[in-house]
Amino acid sequence: MKPEVRRLITLACGFGAAMLFMAVAIYFGYSNAYRQGDDTSEVYMFGLNIYHLTLSGEKYVGTSNGPAMGGVCAIVMAAVLAIEEIVCKIRRH
Repeated sequence: MKPEVRRLITLACGFGAAMLFMAVAIYFGYSNAYRQGDDTSEVYMFGLNIYHLTLSGEKYVGTSNGPAMGGVCAIVMAAVLAIEEIVCKIRRH
């Protein structure tokens, strides 16, 4: 497979993994907010505030933090790409 295509596929997989990780983190953020019952709650990944939950009546309403979510995506995509490059170099030698 051409290196450019391999890298593109790897970055797409990294993006998908980042989306999955954030979805799971937000799910646990909602669970934690309902368990604690605070007026507001935050969801963090890698030290970045990716989601803000606010109690509205008896339900929590969430708002995303786009730049922080983009940062998380960039971190995960870079990590996946680095791991893939290391594995490819090890396989060649």
